[in-house]
Amino acid sequence: MQICLRTHIVSDDPTTRLNYCLGTGITAAQESAKSIPGAVERGWPTAAELKEYRKPFDEAGVSIIGLEPVLEPVRTWPDNTVAGRASYETFVRHLDAAGEAGIGVVTLHPPLDDARSDAEAKHQFEANCVFYQKASGDASRTGTKLATHSPWPPTKGLWGADDFRAVFDAVPAPENGMIFCMGCMAISRSDALQAMEDLVDRIFMVHVRDVVIHTDGGVDEVLPGSGEVDPDAKIRALDRIGYRGPIAPEHLPSIFGEQKSEISMAWAVGFCRATLRDLASSNAG
Repeated sequence: MQICLRTHIVSDDPTTRLNYCLGTGITAAQESAKSIPGAVERGWPTAAELKEYRKPFDEAGVSIIGLEPVLEPVRTWPDNTVAGRASYETFVRHLDAAGEAGIGVVTLHPPLDDARSDAEAKHQFEANCVFYQKASGDASRTGTKLATHSPWPPTKGLWGADDFRAVFDAVPAPENGMIFCMGCMAISRSDALQAMEDLVDRIFMVHVRDVVIHTDGGVDEVLPGSGEVDPDAKIRALDRIGYRGPIAPEHLPSIFGEQKSEISMAWAVGFCRATLRDLASSNAG
């Protein structure tokens, strides 16, 4: 497993992010197309821009393992309308560019995520599946994969393990995958360990996150190992079932004196590294 710097943590400036990776020993990064001015202006990056963007990361030995689109999610992605087809084509341009630039995963949230009734939920599920069916085909064509994160915040309709299973059952293409968020699984009261085993082939990125859930439904974000998620056990379980992808600490509590999680992220990196080092020692023995 590689420890990964998630988008928008520490900085959105690529040079700052790369220097932070080098200073903390992070070996992978999920980057955002929003960090490329030309991409923001036109709505998508070109392959040439992504190749230029990743060049200093490659030279420093830091892998860019995922790309966040300029704009996501977009509600019209599933729509067979002029606006819907245009918005979907913009998304596909991210897949095209990422594939040509050698970035294997495009990260996203589901286009529809705010149903307020069972009937609306059924409609949104069907529409989301239309999108994932199309997008999986384009991901296959471009040599990329889709990694979907649960809707956030929870009021939008949090996805737990069963929700992801339903999407993967409906759209079983191997390119259709997920970001496994430890926090979302805990908040949705999913059996995270069972979900890892069931969905390991669909997990293209893991968010290492710890939370304390209150009886009134409130959630506090806490440093890894300080809440009820037990990220150490989850990382060990991922290793046991053969997951070898990126793990990215996120949703970290603010520590006095930091600007954008640079202190709490370093703390979380140390936590993850200690677990990975112990696993490496145990596996070697």
